[in-house]
Formats: sequence, structure tokens, C-alpha cells
Amino acid sequence: MSRPSIALVLPDELGLESTVRCLSTAAIGVPIHSGRTVAALTEAGPGLQFVLVHAQLLGEVLEALAGDPRKPRIGVLAPETTEALLEQTLGAPQIVGLVAWTESGARSWELLYLTRRLFAPQEEAPHMGALLAWGATTLAWTPRTTEELRQIVQRIDTLCGRLGIQRQVAELVSTAAHELLMNAMYDAPVDAQGRPRYAADRTAAIALAPHEVPSLRFTVDGEWLALDAIDPFGRIPRSRFFEGVLRGQRAMRGGDALDTSHGGAGLGLHTLYTSGAVLRVELVPTKTTHVSWALDRTLSRSERRRIVRSLYFLAMTPRTT
Repeated sequence: MSRPSIALVLPDELGLESTVRCLSTAAIGVPIHSGRTVAALTEAGPGLQFVLVHAQLLGEVLEALAGDPRKPRIGVLAPETTEALLEQTLGAPQIVGLVAWTESGARSWELLYLTRRLFAPQEEAPHMGALLAWGATTLAWTPRTTEELRQIVQRIDTLCGRLGIQRQVAELVSTAAHELLMNAMYDAPVDAQGRPRYAADRTAAIALAPHEVPSLRFTVDGEWLALDAIDPFGRIPRSRFFEGVLRGQRAMRGGDALDTSHGGAGLGLHTLYTSGAVLRVELVPTKTTHVSWALDRTLSRSERRRIVRSLYFLAMTPRTT
């Protein structure tokens, strides 16, 4: 069996050292081949499993890997999330994430997360509390009814107020919590034939069966506010996830109308994407959907509008015990 390897393709030395440091930490012992051209893909040898590439060189990497039997997964270091980049991502299933990339490089915890998940897929999907600073506070709920959903959203809003979080930021968090729970409680559940049970009417009061109940976690530390919603169905397709964000981007500039089918998921996904800094989905098909949303609480309102956002979709195989 070929030894696993990683290829890092960057157009210059910006962020190279810190990126290699994160990759080697998350995938101990895995050789990393870096370069400014697609030649790094060849140097990585037959065991190439992961390519981390700057968005500027993504087209060249996709062309070089067309028909490649190694079929590595790809992470993209993105200085901005353009419609063209989203279209490339939608059309290339091997892309697992768009990592926010600035003049100081990428956030270390994101690089560690993405690399670790690809090289240790048997490990349990991490909640945001595990990815952020030790000592972060996490609260968890398992709502069964519409009334409990409303109470949780209100509780989060109240907690934000007690923490001294700005009103506008608290509204972003509670809105994100509401959308995540609506997706998990109304859109995700299906019957034995795979037919949606509650998505047809998002205004109706519902009471979930025990096997349908999702969980929601709210994590806060000195820099981040984060949410994790997990449902036991694993139904959101990769195409729908990226299409929702892409159609929202187009609608913002007066292009396509937002897709409001399937419980309004097109609008909801784009709202989650634009309101935070990180939006992550881990899917075990027909088993679980884990959606994470995170907001950088250190930024001003104007800074939040300008930030580069990260976007991930990882389809995982079921864990074996």
C-alpha cells in the first residue's frame, strides 16, 4: 500500500511555514510536498490523499487531477468566496472546504480540523467547543417540540445579554440557532419511505418522536460564539448545500431568486453563511447531519461584513465500533 501524502500548492511563501506546521501536526508522519505549481502533485507520489491549494491555482489543480486514479480530496485556501469559486466547488465533489485565507494565512484551528478529519475519519466529529479555546462554556439542549425550540432560542438570546454581547450580535446568534433548529426539526425528519414528515408547514406546532430529536450546543469563549446542531437523519445533499449558498450570493446582487423549496433551505443556508465566519457540515448519509456555525465576536459590524468566510462539507462513512 502506498504511503499517504499531502500536497500544498501556494503561489508564494505567504503563510507557508504556519500552514505546513498545522498540516504536520494534524497528520503526524504524513509527508508534505509543497510547491508553487501543480508539480507538487506529482512529487506527492501514488499515496496522495489531500491537496491544499490556493484558490488562484485551483483551476490548474483540478485540470491536473482530472482522471487521476489517486482521487485526493481538496481544500481551498480562499482569499474571497466568489461566485466563480462556488461554481467550481459545486462542480468538483472532491473539494471538501473553502478555508478563509488572509495576509496572515489561515486560522490554525481550521487547518488542524480539516486535516485531522481527513486523516482520522474514524474519530467522532468535533463540536465547536472542542475546536476552540480550552475553558470555553458550552450548553446543550435536545428540543422535542416547537415550544421548546422557541424557549431555547430565547435562552440563547438572554445568555448573550448576560455576557455583555452587543444586541446586534446576539440577534445574529439567536437567528442562527432558530434556523439550525428549524432545519433539524422540520426539514430533516422523514418517515420509513423517506418522505418529509414536517417540512410542508414550517408554521405548524410539532412534537417529535424520540428517534427524531436533534441536539443543539451553544459555545462561547473570549473570541467566538458557536452553534452545533445534529439531527439523526443525514439527508442534506452536498449539491443542495453549495447551491443554497451560491443562489443566495446571486440573489444579493439581483440575480437568481432564492430557492424556497424544501422548507426554505436555500434562504436559510445563505443566511447562516453570511451571518457568521464559519459554516460547516459533516454528513454521515442517512445517519447524522452535523451543522456548525461560528461568529468571531471580536470584529466590529463593518469588519464582519468584509471578512472572508469558511465553508465546509464533509461526507463521512459511518463509524464502526
